[in-house]
Amino acid sequence: MFLIYRHLIRAAAGPFFFGLFTITFLLMIQILYRFVDLFVSKGVPFFIALKVLFLSLGHTFALSVPMAVLIAILMSVGQLAADHEITALKANGISLWAVLRPLLLMATVIGGGLAAYNHWIFPESNHALANLIYDINRQRPMMEIQPGRFTELDGSMSIYVRNKDDLTGHIKDVSIIEKEKPDDLSPRLTIATWGKIIPEHETDSLLMELHDGEIHERMPKKDPDKYQVIRFKQHNLRVLNVERDFKESGRKARNDREMNMVDLMAAAKREQAKTASVATQIADLGANIVDWQYQLLDPQKRGDLLGRPLPSKEGPRRAKLLEGKFKALRVKLERTIEQSEYQERLADSYKVKANRYLVEFHKKLAIPFACIVFAVLGVPMAVTTSRSGKGVSASLAIGVYLIYYLFLVGGEKFADRGRLDPMLAMWSANLVLLAIGIPVFMRTVREGRILEWRRPDFLVRGRERRETS
Repeated sequence: MFLIYRHLIRAAAGPFFFGLFTITFLLMIQILYRFVDLFVSKGVPFFIALKVLFLSLGHTFALSVPMAVLIAILMSVGQLAADHEITALKANGISLWAVLRPLLLMATVIGGGLAAYNHWIFPESNHALANLIYDINRQRPMMEIQPGRFTELDGSMSIYVRNKDDLTGHIKDVSIIEKEKPDDLSPRLTIATWGKIIPEHETDSLLMELHDGEIHERMPKKDPDKYQVIRFKQHNLRVLNVERDFKESGRKARNDREMNMVDLMAAAKREQAKTASVATQIADLGANIVDWQYQLLDPQKRGDLLGRPLPSKEGPRRAKLLEGKFKALRVKLERTIEQSEYQERLADSYKVKANRYLVEFHKKLAIPFACIVFAVLGVPMAVTTSRSGKGVSASLAIGVYLIYYLFLVGGEKFADRGRLDPMLAMWSANLVLLAIGIPVFMRTVREGRILEWRRPDFLVRGRERRETS
């Protein structure tokens, strides 16, 4: 049996590395375009752009390994079935399960290795890549800001723009979040209709000239209940320490793709704790809003709410005092409602961050487990299509991978938006394919074939007519 196992492993090794190289190359096409863009269009030094290309391999490698396992199973088992080696082994009393056991073990070992890679090597590779991109962007700040997403300019400021012009520096629909410290629960929010980014090379800084906007800010040091909104026609913000010459800075901050599984779970718990803290603040603000709304009612309406009449103490002086009190309450109520809405947006942002950390955590385990799933699903596919040619096998492999990829990407999008549990989102593809693959695998192991793939009758008749003519 040892010779048979060694033969099977050797038969699968070649297709595995071929598939790994081919799929990695296909996934690298977009990254190659980025390399050319950095080197040719952006003027980044060649070796720096080459380093970006090399570090980008980490992400594509993590995705291409499961697909390479599927290709290896399809080609090796399919070749065995086509050469009647499986039939010969069964005739000698060796079951199909005994033949396939080393291939499943190989898939398990590869999956375990990929999980270790995702935990230790992949985060460090991503962190090194992010540091490199960060340093490039410090040299060329406009490259860093990407339309349609938040971009961290430094440790305390993040910016969102809907549109930008790299040549003129003009930006539209701008939102800027400024924090005094990383765990600040009440950052300053600046919103502007449009603006312009002006590099100041003399001071190694970046000037953001903003127009037609607002600044939303709490002032906890002076008055915890005070929430101010400042409207402006023009407002300037300056980002310091923008380097002119390229040098590696060794950035220490990490995002979700740069963390191992332990750090991801810890970060998710921190964001969940922040969400709970903000939810408590929202509840307190809601109680104040209800109380002040009640105080704004006249005695008759208050009596209607309480179910009993209240004595009226209205008089000219009393009415004047109440009018002043009501005006102050209305102002306070409006500010509190604005503050409550701001806290709700803040809680939503913390929830989104927690979901992203959990999505990345489960992804680091779900993708390696796909190696086992593809092995289980690939065996019946290989045995079934062994006489149908490599075209059918390739089509099935592409179909399975597309289904898995759509589940993975779609699940990640839904989980990031809070519409689906992160664990279910990342594991749904494995669960669905396993639910299909295990019964089919067991039936294939028992019977050797589950389906009979053949050409449609009209194609067979057409070929026979051409041959006779």
